[in-house]
Amino acid sequence: MKKLLLIFSLIFMFNSCDDKMSYMDEMTDIQLIEAIQSDPNKFEIDVVDIPNSSKLVIGSEYFDYMMVKAEISPDYGYQLFLGDMALDAGDMKQIYFTKDGRKLGNKSGMDERKRHAKRCFKYVFPLTFSLGETSYTVNDYKEFHSTMKSHYQETGQKDKPAFAYPIQIEYHREDAETVTINSVDELKEAFQACRGEQDDKKCFTFVFHVSFTMPDGSTLTAEDEEDLESKMKAFYETFEGRKKRPEVVFPVNLVFEDGSSVTVNSREEMKQAWRDNCKLGLDGDSDGESNGTRG
Repeated sequence: MKKLLLIFSLIFMFNSCDDKMSYMDEMTDIQLIEAIQSDPNKFEIDVVDIPNSSKLVIGSEYFDYMMVKAEISPDYGYQLFLGDMALDAGDMKQIYFTKDGRKLGNKSGMDERKRHAKRCFKYVFPLTFSLGETSYTVNDYKEFHSTMKSHYQETGQKDKPAFAYPIQIEYHREDAETVTINSVDELKEAFQACRGEQDDKKCFTFVFHVSFTMPDGSTLTAEDEEDLESKMKAFYETFEGRKKRPEVVFPVNLVFEDGSSVTVNSREEMKQAWRDNCKLGLDGDSDGESNGTRG
């Protein structure tokens, strides 16, 4: 039945191409994303039915994610639901593609305007930081971004800014609270606090220890989430082969936010656990599939 619906949708798209061919030129990425999210005619498809160019993006940028669900909006494009299998296991991510397979927005699935509109805090300038061995001081976001861009153009390196602590941040709240940040760990905590209860995409955690088969055939075993993150990062920083998803060594036990747990014995069982317990869809809804824990 799903295949038949896909065929009908493709026929519809072909027949209406004269009316729709220019929509990508007339709509911004964020408008297309919102149109895909809210399309009442959107329906689920098999992963094999998404464009090959989209598959290439997923394979290169999201190699450590599992595809949980794929949907098509006949007029606007694709909405894909991915589950993190490595650094932040249990996180859910949604990414979007046009009908011809072009990825919409940045890696988080949204464009710059959308992200900036949701910025939880801003840096208090002037701000001093290092890129590689060079130190910079900037006075606003425009100068910050231009400095990052110039550094990349000159060196070819996408270095992460190393701030000269302490720095200050100002939260976007009614009281405009200013907080002093003294270390990388405190800055991480500030970013984590910004996710908040409504934006938290964590669906489950592993019961540790847990093991992964890595792309080079080795086995990585982690004792807790911090150990998993550090070992995964260390592996991929030195691994020179083609990036592929690390494979969980089954069986594994998953614990969800409501305290329930389940043992999964295969990728298919894990995918089903995501579907049954993690909310998928617009604003965290699961399209009626489940009323389980927050995803």
